[in-house]
Amino acid sequence: MASGFGVSANPTKANHKIGEDKVVRIAVQNHNDFSAGPNLIPQRKVNGKWETIKTNSPNPLNPSEKQYDEFGIKESLGNKKGTYRFKVDVERYDKKGNHVATLGTFYTSEFYIK
Repeated sequence: MASGFGVSANPTKANHKIGEDKVVRIAVQNHNDFSAGPNLIPQRKVNGKWETIKTNSPNPLNPSEKQYDEFGIKESLGNKKGTYRFKVDVERYDKKGNHVATLGTFYTSEFYIK
């Protein structure tokens, strides 16, 4: 599982089929002793370069909390076949859920939409 700065995130499966799968599901977990979580930003490989898709999904998590996030293949990823990954900005939050700082960035494993 991809992780960094006390947060982990990874797609739950590597291959998705248009028409069969409706969403890409991502397991996210906060391993820190403070509120933090991944801000998931999808990227698609085009001509060998990663292009960022103009959507994101912050996931504020309590210490040791684990959840799942979903991106609609049609709505969020444009129903396009290809190779994808998530850029993950690790965000720290205060006790009220307000953003405090960006701790760093890592990338999930690649996944495919066929």
